Amino acid sequence: MTLFSGRRLAWIIAGLVLAVVLWWCRAPILRAFGGFLIRADAPCHGDAMYVLGGAALERAIAAETLYREGTAPVVIFTGGVMPEVLRINGVHRTEAAVCRNAAVLAGLPPDRAELLEIGTSTREEAFAVRDQALARGYDTVVVVTTEFHTRRVGNVFRETLEPVGIVVRVRAAYSHRYSAARWWQSEDGMLMVNNEYMKLVYYAITY
Repeated sequence: MTLFSGRRLAWIIAGLVLAVVLWWCRAPILRAFGGFLIRADAPCHGDAMYVLGGAALERAIAAETLYREGTAPVVIFTGGVMPEVLRINGVHRTEAAVCRNAAVLAGLPPDRAELLEIGTSTREEAFAVRDQALARGYDTVVVVTTEFHTRRVGNVFRETLEPVGIVVRVRAAYSHRYSAARWWQSEDGMLMVNNEYMKLVYYAITY
């Protein structure tokens, strides 16, 4: 056996060993990969709770639960996007309105549920929340979003609101379609984590 072929065999064996180790440890590695995206705050209190557009059912349930726990005296639903599936059926409602309706059906008092139908992205929603919070004199706001969005949303909102003196706290809404602890076992979970990392990269490059 030549020296070259010996080294090649060693690399092959090392590669196989590494593959076996990664496969054996895949669960904790993948769990950590998803866990990096999660950076939610502990239970807290704010002047207002802002529920971001999208994932209406899970965020509506979270909003109602957090309101009941005394997180904030008013819940404001944001987002100006109109879901395509609704427009196709002749229903012209924003994500904010859809989420508010779901939260009210879940038990949120209607007189405590407001709309801020502005924003087609996290960044746009952050600016809209900043402007309203300043106008109303809010010192602390609680932002509700999907669990795997919390790191990126927290970064965007803190960069936008904290320079003007508004404290941001981020709370997580939990998905009913996949488990955050085993997200790779669900197509929805895999799409969520993949898309969220793409958004993290996009925001880091663009802003």
